[in-house]
Amino acid sequence: MKESPEAAEIRQFDPRNTAAIRVKTTLDKMTPKVIQLLNETAAYLESEGVTPAGPGFGIYHDVGRHGFLVDVEVGYPVNMEITGNERVRPGSLAGGKAAVVAYKGPHGKMAAAHQAAQSWLNKQGIAFIAPAREVFLTDLRHIGEVEACEAEAVWPIDP
Repeated sequence: MKESPEAAEIRQFDPRNTAAIRVKTTLDKMTPKVIQLLNETAAYLESEGVTPAGPGFGIYHDVGRHGFLVDVEVGYPVNMEITGNERVRPGSLAGGKAAVVAYKGPHGKMAAAHQAAQSWLNKQGIAFIAPAREVFLTDLRHIGEVEACEAEAVWPIDP
């Protein structure tokens, strides 16, 4: 994998149950906040005896419309419905088609993959239909903020 975003591909996703925490943070604090939320969600799942059913993710519900605030939901897919607590909530990822761009580099520069996905979708005349998300193929909890991770920018599209 190159040290930059790759070309987009269309991939089919199955619906998934999730365990996640949704917060608002600022762009400059995004990577430490994502790591914190992955740790919190993983600790909750472990306390409940639930194993994540895949890599961690971040869903970007709103980015920068109100200054530099980001409304982000971070967690893990799970193979069952969870009860949750005051922070970790049960949820779901809808199935369907999405444009996916592979990325390798520091998490803080992941925006390049999202820009590549948006550009590719525009060139293809394809509209996205749900908030973009990231799938962290490298466990961000075990690397430094500036170390390279492997991730995917996922943009749900109309089937």
